[in-house]
Amino acid sequence: MIVCSCNVLSCRQIKGTIAPDGSGPRTAGEAYDCLGCSPDCGRCAREVRSILNEARAACATQCGSCASREIECAVQISVRATERMLEGIVITEDSAAA
Repeated sequence: MIVCSCNVLSCRQIKGTIAPDGSGPRTAGEAYDCLGCSPDCGRCAREVRSILNEARAACATQCGSCASREIECAVQISVRATERMLEGIVITEDSAAA
């Protein structure tokens, strides 16, 4: 379901900003940052916060290890892991054309 029409963000994308241990964004603005966008009209902020709270509560009931500490969002961690994985790979014109 699309939650934010301005940025075309789905419920699944919002939930995806929460790491398995329950860490991640706590506010709608932080969730937008994790997803690489920013709020436009703001009408969805209440729903985004609700989704974040529900996802965090689900983690607490499933694994019991949700952290109250501040940790980078799952999306940023994933992007950095991908960047590290791609380090050293050089794309040449020949390999790009293949």
